[in-house]
Amino acid sequence: MPIIRIILDELVNGGSMRALLAIALTLLLLAPSVSLAESNTIWEQARNESQSGTFGGLSLSVNDTDSNLSINYQDLPRIIETYTATWCVNCVTSEEAMNQVTDEWNDTGKIMPVQIHYHRHWYELEDPFGSNSTEERWVESYGESSARYSSKGDERIAPSSVIDGQRLHIGSIAKGVSLEDDYFQSLSVGSLAPFLDGFIDFRYDSQSSTFSWDFSSIVTSCEGCSSTYTTTPWLMFVEDEAHFEDGGNRQEFYSHVLHSSVELQGDNGTISITTPLPWDGDDMTVILLIDWEIPSENQDIFGAVPGVGIATLLSLLAAVPVARRSQKD
Repeated sequence: MPIIRIILDELVNGGSMRALLAIALTLLLLAPSVSLAESNTIWEQARNESQSGTFGGLSLSVNDTDSNLSINYQDLPRIIETYTATWCVNCVTSEEAMNQVTDEWNDTGKIMPVQIHYHRHWYELEDPFGSNSTEERWVESYGESSARYSSKGDERIAPSSVIDGQRLHIGSIAKGVSLEDDYFQSLSVGSLAPFLDGFIDFRYDSQSSTFSWDFSSIVTSCEGCSSTYTTTPWLMFVEDEAHFEDGGNRQEFYSHVLHSSVELQGDNGTISITTPLPWDGDDMTVILLIDWEIPSENQDIFGAVPGVGIATLLSLLAAVPVARRSQKD
C-alpha cells in the first residue's frame, strides 16, 4: 500500500497525530526508495528530473513607479503555470476550477497562489497572445513530460497546469473526485525544494527600467549543500487581464496573460530591459520565478527519499483537510 494512502487512511479512521507521525517515519525508513509521487494518479511528474521545481512568485507592478519586495522563503506563494489558448473550450472548464480552488485557498488564510497563463503561439492563427520566449520556456521546462503523458506526444497541450514546477495536470477531466479536488490536493502538497529559510529581494527602477533580484541568503535544508543544486531565475511579464472578443471559447477577457519570459543568471544581479507593452489597459506586472534542480548525482546527499524531513511531513499534514473533504463528497 502506498505511503500516503496508509497515512490518509489512518487520519480518516480517527488516528492521533502522534500515531500519524510514527507511521510516516516508520514507513519512510522502511521504504527509502519511495517518493511522494509514487502510485500517484491525480497528477504527473512535471519534469524529467525527479528533484526539480519552481519557487518565488514575487510580483511587481511596472506602471511608471518604483517598486520592491522582500519576502521570506516561508511566506512565498504557490505557483500555478497554465498552458492555454483563446480557442480552447476545455481550458475554460479547467481554469474556472483552478480559480475556484485558489479563492478557497485564500479564504482559509493561506497566501493567494500566483497564476501565469502561457498562450499557444507557435503555428497559431487564432490566439494573439504569447511569444517565442513563452513557448520556449514551456517546452524547455515541461514539454518532454507533456509529450510523455499525452496520447499524441504533444509538448504543448491546452489545457495543462503545473503547480510549483513539479505536478502536471493535463486536460479538463478529473482524475479523482473532481477537478477542484485534484487541484486542491496538488496545491496542498507544497514544494519539495531543498530550502528552509532566507529572504528573496526583488526591485524595479522605473527611471532606468532595471530589475534587481537577490536570493543569495536562502538557507538550504542540509549543511554544505549549496553546491549540489542549481537555480535559474526568470522574469515573467504578465498582463492581469486582456480583452479579446474574437476568442473561439467566447471568454472575451483573459487573465494572467504571459507576454514574455526572460532567463536570468545568478542568485543576485541587475538587468536593464524594455518592458513589453500590455495588450490593453495598464496592468502589466513582472513576476520573479526561480527554477531549482538537484542533479541526479547529488540527490543522495539530500536523502534517499526526495524532500524527506520536516518539510515533507508538514506537507503531508497540510493535506489532512483534503482527505477529509474528499471523504465527505
